[in-house]
Amino acid sequence: MNGLFTILDAPAAPAIGWDDLGGILPVLVLLATGSLALVLDLFLKEEASPPVPAGKWPLSFVSLLGTAVAGALLCGHIGAAGKPWSGFLGAVQVDLFSDAIGLIVVLGAAFCLLGAGDALRRRGIEQGEFHALVLYAAASMVLFVQSASLVMVFLSLEALSMAVYILTAFQRDEKRAVEGGLKYFVLGGLSSGFLLLGLAFIYGATRSTNLTDIAGALAGGQPPADSSLLVAGLGLTLIGLAFKVGAFPFHAWVPDAYEGAMSVVTGFMAVAVKAASFGVLLRVAVLFGGAGASGPGSPEARGALLAGISGLAVVTMIFGNLAALAQSSAKRMLAYSAIAHTGYLLVGAVSAMEARPGGEQAAGAGLLFYLFPYALMSLGAFICLSHLGEGAEDRESIDSLRGLAERHPAHALALLVIMVSFAGIPPTAGFWGKLFIFREAIATGHWELALVGILTSIVSVYYYLRLVVAMYMLPQEGGLPAPSLEARIGGKLALAIAAIAVVLVGLFPGIFFQISAACALR
Repeated sequence: MNGLFTILDAPAAPAIGWDDLGGILPVLVLLATGSLALVLDLFLKEEASPPVPAGKWPLSFVSLLGTAVAGALLCGHIGAAGKPWSGFLGAVQVDLFSDAIGLIVVLGAAFCLLGAGDALRRRGIEQGEFHALVLYAAASMVLFVQSASLVMVFLSLEALSMAVYILTAFQRDEKRAVEGGLKYFVLGGLSSGFLLLGLAFIYGATRSTNLTDIAGALAGGQPPADSSLLVAGLGLTLIGLAFKVGAFPFHAWVPDAYEGAMSVVTGFMAVAVKAASFGVLLRVAVLFGGAGASGPGSPEARGALLAGISGLAVVTMIFGNLAALAQSSAKRMLAYSAIAHTGYLLVGAVSAMEARPGGEQAAGAGLLFYLFPYALMSLGAFICLSHLGEGAEDRESIDSLRGLAERHPAHALALLVIMVSFAGIPPTAGFWGKLFIFREAIATGHWELALVGILTSIVSVYYYLRLVVAMYMLPQEGGLPAPSLEARIGGKLALAIAAIAVVLVGLFPGIFFQISAACALR
């Protein structure tokens, strides 16, 4: 009885109020829109009204409206330079960095939905479940990068992973899609085990699940309970996150999942999953291995993280670029290219760990800048391959693009801009992104990483320009028949926006870098 009265007399736990919900309003908008798409699909019928097939256009309209509202909320917070906000008992933290990453995620979801209408209609699988899964995945990704608790990090990662697994295998009758989704699921489950064990070790070493509390303890000079346990936990956590970003040697799922999924889904995975995962990886790297971490025991953690991320960056850049050279499939080439770009972004993460609190260089400004043009280039490339497809097949092989400049000059021009930017040829957006990444690496003393990045970027010029040669210099014979593109409005619009945005970022890089620096970690 005494124990019962003790429980009854104990102070009540802090309540979660409306302010907590208001802080994650973009996440709630995405979740609500996804649920609305599921319900709306029950009342829609597939109809065709010549000459343009209408399909289930309300699904795309409602879903895109939801991403627009969520993006506007994120932009509004960035424009107001809002102060960091913490809610749900410290489990969620919203700041300019999480807003910027969230905006890239929402951008990826919007482009995917814009181009998906045509792709789904051609395959006869235009269903509300697809739109809901994209929006649920995007909501989980935004919450993932906002997570300030080890528990919330794991839960949001699992939520986004489940949605992306299903999206990968959404074409249930396509053998490659099911195979890619299954491989992604099995390896993803393995990586989740590494991540969960790593987070448990971090908790055991720091006696806290809250990242803010852990940061405060390290900055105040409080030593972790067990430095070796902390180092082991960080190593396992790095393995789990390295899988999500597709770093070598944890990349095995990337080529098959990218090739098996519909191209619009591949673009979404390449952009949104990578952006959200790098957001969390950068927080962990700066928190435990940044130059400001000065508590006893933190030198070991800092050294382990620096060595681990630097090593991953080098082998990922080399492997991704060399493997892309041997590909005859445009989708597999872009998949290995995505691995190479993961290496460049890891170089940015290493540089971010050297940024000191109060210094001129914000942590991860170059990485954050590079994510935006990379998102535009990846989305544009994969949407173009989807847009040029016929029936259930996307335009995948490089040979199938032969003579594209004669058949569809506007599409060839857009893909030319994107490939040149991927290769990092000035003055494109991709060139500025690599320049800022490598400049930060040299400024922080990691010139060897910058050298590897520059040399491997030179190698990448060959396989990117292979597509350009096929489109402009090879005869049309051997290419697939020219598809009818008159009715594919969504794909045209998405491709045009991506190509124009790549050009604008390349012409005015200073403006976008200033925004990135303002939103970077402090």
